Amino acid sequence: MSVTRLLYIDDNKIDSQIENLRKKLKGVGFDLDETFINLNDEKFKKRDENQKVVLDINKIKDFIIENYSQENFDIIASDYDYSDDKLDGYQLLSWIKNQSNSQKYRLRFAQFCLYSAEQDKLVVELNSPDKIKKLVKLKIDDFIDRNNLANELFSLFIKPKEKYNYSKHLIGYLEKYPDLVFNNVYPKFKGKQLSDIAHEIDKDLPNGIDFQRNLVELTIAHLIELNKFKD
Repeated sequence: MSVTRLLYIDDNKIDSQIENLRKKLKGVGFDLDETFINLNDEKFKKRDENQKVVLDINKIKDFIIENYSQENFDIIASDYDYSDDKLDGYQLLSWIKNQSNSQKYRLRFAQFCLYSAEQDKLVVELNSPDKIKKLVKLKIDDFIDRNNLANELFSLFIKPKEKYNYSKHLIGYLEKYPDLVFNNVYPKFKGKQLSDIAHEIDKDLPNGIDFQRNLVELTIAHLIELNKFKD
């Protein structure tokens, strides 16, 4: 079976929805590997100037970057309604996505979605042109009703199977043989391990981008030769 990976962020576990999702995915040939970041954990809290216990956004960010920035997740989902006056799921998900894109973390390949049992609440809070513009720019893949979480996430998991990400696919294959040394075809990578080449592609570095273009050209040339196409 293929494995689908979910990272979800909440201050309450959603065991029943996760088990329902697991069963639905198994029915179509996928195993679910879920990771839960529990914001109710003491390590994510601090006392503010009034000695009130609140979420420590810096600890949460550091934990995510240290443990998951280079992980390949299919979906990153967050509850919108944290039990905190100064932080919500939209703010945290925005930071994760923007940071992942700017730093070229693996997390950027995931789909991002929010869920809430009170969707109307978010609609009211985002009811301004500036806030709506920020939401559109963020390109969150979906905003889900918490009560229908399993069905909605199932649809998101299945949908990517219809898409194809060339760079991500290439990185995955190169990392299956990380210690092999590259010698021919692309001189700039002569002597590099395949894991080094995967890194250059993953970080969108110039040689990594040029290598992919070169690889496509060589593949098409080889395809033409094999099929003996006439000019």
